[in-house]
Amino acid sequence: MAVLIITALIVGKSAVGLPNGGEGGGEDWVNDVEENHGCYCHAGEQLNEGMYSLQGMPNNYIPETTYNLTLSVDDTNVERSENDNGRYGGFLAEVSEGSFVTNENYWIGGEGSYISHNDNSNNARNWVFQWTAPIEGTGDAVFMIYFNVVNGEATTGDQWSYLTAVSLGTPQTSSHEVSIHELGVELMQYWIGLIGLAVVLLSVLVAYIVIRGGSAHYRG
Repeated sequence: MAVLIITALIVGKSAVGLPNGGEGGGEDWVNDVEENHGCYCHAGEQLNEGMYSLQGMPNNYIPETTYNLTLSVDDTNVERSENDNGRYGGFLAEVSEGSFVTNENYWIGGEGSYISHNDNSNNARNWVFQWTAPIEGTGDAVFMIYFNVVNGEATTGDQWSYLTAVSLGTPQTSSHEVSIHELGVELMQYWIGLIGLAVVLLSVLVAYIVIRGGSAHYRG
C-alpha cells in the first residue's frame, strides 16, 4: 500500500551510528540521534544520491492492526569494501502512536516507540519490521526514520539521511463532560466566582426595586 512520505532534505548535525543500534546505546543513543537529526558511522555528509523508500504503511490505518513495513535503501554510491566486515547499513525509527513489534533482528525501545537494527540486521539495506496501529480514536501516527549506508571499512565514505511518514488515523475522541476542576479552576476560585455573580444579580434586583418604587411615587 502506498505511504505518504515527506523526505527531509535539510542538512543538519549528526550523531554516531552504532553497529548494533539501540542494543549498544539504548535510550541515550536514541536521544542523540533525534537531537542531531541523523546518524553516521564515518561520514558527516547527508545522503544525496541513491534511492530509498518505505512500503507497507497504509495511508489510513485500521486500529489495532499489525502491518509489515519495508525500509529499502538503494545507494550504489557506497559499495562494500574488499575488507568487508559484514556491516552494510542501519536505521532507527520512531513512531508517535502505536508500537513496533519485537523481533530478534531488531532492538525495541521506549515501550515500542523505537526500533533499530542490531547485530543481526546491520548486514543489509532492506529491513522488514512490524508496527501495530493504536486503538480507535488515537489520531494520526507520525514516523521519523533515520538510516545510513556504510562500506564496512571503518574509515570514510559512508552516508546517511532520514525521512518522515504519516499514517492517518481515526479522529481523536473528546469528552463533552469536563469538570471545572479539570479546566484548572480551584475550588476557592469557583466559589468566589459564584459569590461575585450572586452579588451582581442582587445589585440588579435592588436597583430594579428602587427605580420602580421611585417611578410609582412620582406618579402618585
